[in-house]
Amino acid sequence: MYLCSMIAKQKDTVKAIILSVLSMLLTLSVSGQTSLLADFENGGTGRLRIGTGYTSSLFKATPKVMANPDKTGINTSEKCVGATNVANAGWWQNFLILELRTPVTISDDNCFLSMLAYRSIQPKDMRIGFNTHEESGQIFQGKLKADDTWQELTFDLEAFYGKRLQKICIVLSCNWSDPSSGWGEATYCFDDICLSGAEPLPDVSARIDTSMCFQTIQHFGASDCWTTEFIGDYYSETEKTKAAKWLFSQQMDANGNPEGIGLSCWRVNVGAGSATQGSDSNIEDETHRTECFLNQDGTYDWTRQDGQQWFMRQAKNYGVEHFLLFSNSPPIYYTNNGKANANNKAISCNLKSTCFDDFAEFLATVAKHFVDEGYNIAYIDPVNEPQYDWKSGQEGSPWQNSDIARLAKQLDKSIASRELDSKILIPEAGSLVCLYAGTSSRGNKQIEAFWKRGTSTFIGTLASLAPVAAGHSYWSVGSDEMLREVREKARDEAAKYGIEVMQTEWSMLDDPPSTSIGFPASYSEASKMGIALYMGKLIQCDLTIGNMVGWSYWTAFAQEKWGQKNRFHLIRVNTRGDTGEESEGDLKKGGKLTADKNLWVLGNFSRFIRPGYKRISLGFPNSGETEDGLLLGSAWLSPDKNEVVAVFVNLSHARRNVDLSMVSGDVREVRAYVTDRGRNLRLDTSLQDLQNMELPARSVVTVVLGLEDALGMAFNSSNHTWFSEGWYDLQGRKLSNGQVERGIYIRNGRKVIKH
Repeated sequence: MYLCSMIAKQKDTVKAIILSVLSMLLTLSVSGQTSLLADFENGGTGRLRIGTGYTSSLFKATPKVMANPDKTGINTSEKCVGATNVANAGWWQNFLILELRTPVTISDDNCFLSMLAYRSIQPKDMRIGFNTHEESGQIFQGKLKADDTWQELTFDLEAFYGKRLQKICIVLSCNWSDPSSGWGEATYCFDDICLSGAEPLPDVSARIDTSMCFQTIQHFGASDCWTTEFIGDYYSETEKTKAAKWLFSQQMDANGNPEGIGLSCWRVNVGAGSATQGSDSNIEDETHRTECFLNQDGTYDWTRQDGQQWFMRQAKNYGVEHFLLFSNSPPIYYTNNGKANANNKAISCNLKSTCFDDFAEFLATVAKHFVDEGYNIAYIDPVNEPQYDWKSGQEGSPWQNSDIARLAKQLDKSIASRELDSKILIPEAGSLVCLYAGTSSRGNKQIEAFWKRGTSTFIGTLASLAPVAAGHSYWSVGSDEMLREVREKARDEAAKYGIEVMQTEWSMLDDPPSTSIGFPASYSEASKMGIALYMGKLIQCDLTIGNMVGWSYWTAFAQEKWGQKNRFHLIRVNTRGDTGEESEGDLKKGGKLTADKNLWVLGNFSRFIRPGYKRISLGFPNSGETEDGLLLGSAWLSPDKNEVVAVFVNLSHARRNVDLSMVSGDVREVRAYVTDRGRNLRLDTSLQDLQNMELPARSVVTVVLGLEDALGMAFNSSNHTWFSEGWYDLQGRKLSNGQVERGIYIRNGRKVIKH
């Protein structure tokens, strides 16, 4: 009899790179810690019993223990549990319900539910649910690979940790609409139902080599588009102040835990004015319309976008290093159709041919205004995802490469005339693929188009053009092969022209990643931590394969809708009257803001890998890559070379021991910060033994290593003021502002040079 076998592991065959990303292949494997619920071999139901929530008239053979209909494949046992439908059975009460005689609380020790399944025919999906047949408890919906054959199924129950499994509900055929059409009498069987824990994984040795350096990070960020305007205008000071702290604070609380994720870039949408057109804007969702600083008569109103400006001020006050201004559409006064999108037409560019200089002047004027207000406008991004048609739904314009080049030349002049230090960032490609290839009707091979001499669109010598190609990591996460190939090609194409790559926008917009890498079959089956962990994996891939010099999320705030969970936000937005996490209410009524798992996983990177930190080698010397592919890592060196930050993403349901060492240099202090199912970027004082560092299951862990000073000046590591705010001398004594002159000091937990 076939009983709860492991899911076959797969191994990425890519050779080790200097900074090992590991093999990136997430698989689900179950251990020998197996709890057999039922194998039905003796004619009984074991730790299960067949429930009564079905309608007998829907079955030719009601749910019962029955003979195995196919003993030629992976299941050679004599008996199983199953039922046979009548030909026109509707879905309601077309159930097989298996109740646990003793309910089980889900934990790391029993986080996988596995079974063998058989369907004689399957014109419709079946659904398997945790305690319910409704979508709220769904752990699987789909078909088997083939008729009349057994298949093994394994389900990750991470979304139900801490909850009691009381029954397994199976909707045998999800024929919601027409039960009598397209299918006949069908037999459904299940066998060898087990709960299992995660498989113990081998220890890993990881070595950090500060002499092997790669890219220098510029920032980590998030976008304010679009909901920030409404939050700034309509939410209470308490709620939005709390959110600003989560996003921007670099301070620690009294227990040494980060107050926030310390974003170093705030990506600000410069609106096109669709809000003034209301329902005539061709943008149905009011929250996707924006105001514009420019009036039709050419004057400016700097009181507009006040909700966004509220968060800009908070970001500046918290010390955010970079602001990026980006435009989805030119102002409506400059567009060909008077709208901020293509207005349901197929067009190639929505900027009047006579207004390229006007649009450039507008962007430079906005940048100059905010520079004068004390903001470091590091980048101006005049176009966004030029490949798309942008026919409706939000502000947006298609752009040909020739249009982008023409606009960049005008913007370069406008920036120079105002003596701004801001750089032009292009092309914000909708997919990284379009940076080096692409099959879109526009916006292909954009690195070559703008940086290869001799092309008609070459602009690489513009004084204000950043030597950075910006792109979005959408549509490139379906498989591990795609993750690696796309980023390698974008990285290598940029290197040909002496520029770098920046990832400026991503959320889980795509279809779910392939189940071959361990992601559930649908987003509804994924937990919030599972979604956040996959983001952690993607960040590591972008940084260590793509050599990205910046990484930003889309978007900081959003309402959860339609079972999307935390796919599109760092901070969840609820309105007054919401009774659960999902929200479709009116933002103008105000409400509540909640930090979600994505925020804290991003914080494992953004809070500790600061602008100017350089990526260094993190290798696994035993083989250059792990055998299981469930651990990813990167390491970073501070500009003063006194701190190393290592970030690990443990995708496994098992704890993982890491022996972390330095090729050279002495470590004087170790601090570790954990985001996992139960913790949000919390200091873990138990993770201080570098030779035996146990990474929690399904976690992102940041390890901060304080190095002995190169000049031989030691720190008093026993002095807990290391975690406090303010200035200290090298012996840990707190100083007043008047005592801080030129020299080397400790400030907010980091050694700094005061000039």
